[in-house]
Amino acid sequence: YLRKRFALTFVPQIRKYMKTLSYHHFIFLLAGLLFASAVNAQTAYMHGSTYEERGHSLIDQMLQTQPVDNGNIKYVSPFYFARLWRDCEKEKAIEKLTEMYQYQLDHVEAFYNSGSDMDFFAHATMHGYMLTKEKMPDSLREKIKAFMKIGKYTRDNGTLNMKLMQTSGLLCAEEWPDFTDADGKTSVQLKEFLHDRIVHTLKQFITHNCPEADAFTYLGTNLQYIRMLAEFSKNEEIRKSALAAYHHIIAQLLLPWNQGLYCANPPRCKGWKNLYTGNLSTGVQIVQLTWLFYGSPDERIILREAANRDNFGCFNFWLAYERTVKPLPFLQALNNSKSYPYDFKALRIDSKHYYCRYTYQSPNYGLSTQTVEAFPEKLKDFQYTYAFKETKNIHLVWQSDNSEASVFSVCHDNPERPQIYQTHSNKLGYGENPYHRVFGYEKSAIGVYNVAENYMNIPHFYQMYVPFSRKGIKKRMVKKINGLQWILCHTGSMMFAFATPEEWTFEVSGGKYDIKAHDVLILKDKKRRRGSWVLETTEITEQYKDARGDMKAELENFANDIRKKVKFNCSSDYETGETPGISYTNLQGNTLELTFFSPETAYSGQYKLNGNPVKLNTEYISQSKYMEQKANSNVLLFHTPEGTKTWKLE
Repeated sequence: YLRKRFALTFVPQIRKYMKTLSYHHFIFLLAGLLFASAVNAQTAYMHGSTYEERGHSLIDQMLQTQPVDNGNIKYVSPFYFARLWRDCEKEKAIEKLTEMYQYQLDHVEAFYNSGSDMDFFAHATMHGYMLTKEKMPDSLREKIKAFMKIGKYTRDNGTLNMKLMQTSGLLCAEEWPDFTDADGKTSVQLKEFLHDRIVHTLKQFITHNCPEADAFTYLGTNLQYIRMLAEFSKNEEIRKSALAAYHHIIAQLLLPWNQGLYCANPPRCKGWKNLYTGNLSTGVQIVQLTWLFYGSPDERIILREAANRDNFGCFNFWLAYERTVKPLPFLQALNNSKSYPYDFKALRIDSKHYYCRYTYQSPNYGLSTQTVEAFPEKLKDFQYTYAFKETKNIHLVWQSDNSEASVFSVCHDNPERPQIYQTHSNKLGYGENPYHRVFGYEKSAIGVYNVAENYMNIPHFYQMYVPFSRKGIKKRMVKKINGLQWILCHTGSMMFAFATPEEWTFEVSGGKYDIKAHDVLILKDKKRRRGSWVLETTEITEQYKDARGDMKAELENFANDIRKKVKFNCSSDYETGETPGISYTNLQGNTLELTFFSPETAYSGQYKLNGNPVKLNTEYISQSKYMEQKANSNVLLFHTPEGTKTWKLE
């Protein structure tokens, strides 16, 4: 491993400086590079050309990881279950798992007060038990059974991933005929209560899309529960429904996956760093998850650690081990056949609203935008619903040599929970207020916002803020072009330009919108509730390339093209009306128009492309030249080089 990293990283640098450095300087440089290697020794690389090889590589890295002492079940037990599964350090794994479960049995109140940890603990325990029970002594099997009995499996918890705790209760009831949970529900009662609920949820995933599809933290969690049922349930209907849902979710991951990048708008975003889904990202579960199924041209990076916090080796182990359930090979082949650019529409249907998403995939980046729209009968008070707590409306991610910096998004301040009495802001990047409308088409996106005067006005949740990475953006310049102040950015792999007609500045260090290693644009008028913005993106085409590779010169070429072709206009009532609008003609000559509409107003053609109203996609779970599926249908069409394949999930 060290020889490989030395060859790839250190040798080119040494050759570069050999001619200019003295012997002593050379030795000093070499020592520094080796020290840096030691510091980053926990960073490892996974590989594989097939799902099986990639899963094997991930588990190999887990086996080389030393779990922390006194670790909790969610984060650390998968490393010990992996050891049992692979017959590696079995005695130690049994000892540590025994200690973990004895601790929880001795601290039952702490378990009940752990919030969502209860659900994650229950899943990791039952999944690990079913996978490795033949390798356990009777004493550990009994201890795990005793631990599972303190769970409460018939309660409808809040979020989807918490509700899916019920799957663990079902398997307990199937495994132990004498099982009784903490609410006194017997095995017979649990199976009777849970069967129809679980089947309904699984079938909804197929016909309506999983409500947490593209949730960068939670989709993989949901998929773990589904695979557990598909592998281990004794009920044929549940097992078949789970297998169908498993294949459906993996199929839907195909379109947002762009050669190691994951580009989509999450319905649940846990903060600014949660948006880092670039090709070297180590902090978001969904990137590594999708890599397991579809691979990428490069090796996959992983932080090899097992601390009491998120590590996506521990979460994705439940999708990586080899047994009977695995992704279908033709999906991998279809992914390999994709050519760039392409675009697609996607849809998530929740209990009250649609998430209507449009994504453009270019060879070196992806740009995704979405509209959250309430059902007609649910428009009243939609501004205060859960829908906006964690969602993001725009996501630009690009190929980068920096693991945690290749993302751009226009953000709006929002409350911790979208309720009228809320007084605390979310952490940065955590969600949106509901008054930010975004329209994207191919390489361009525009946005308009107009936050109502009565929207949670103590305190005010209405400011726009726009983070610009100092790591992922290699070169940046500000230019006034045709009356707009543009910020032009070069990432090394692509370029983008952002403008807003409102006067802006950068947040001061330590201010409310301060993000480490970023310059955050805010409006000079901090009380302004309305405004708009424009985003233009591009590959570094021959038109923009500089023979010397000078990024500044390439940005100048980009700016000149914007000067010649781009047009921007505000509506006549932009400053005074309830529905301000903008018109933007982009570099390709397409005109995007967006008129603001509030969250309590139905969409009725407020987006226009070249003068024609755009139909908001509420019809297709996914629609592209590679795959399509209508909402409320369990039939998927795959367009392959060999022809169209019809796949019915039952």
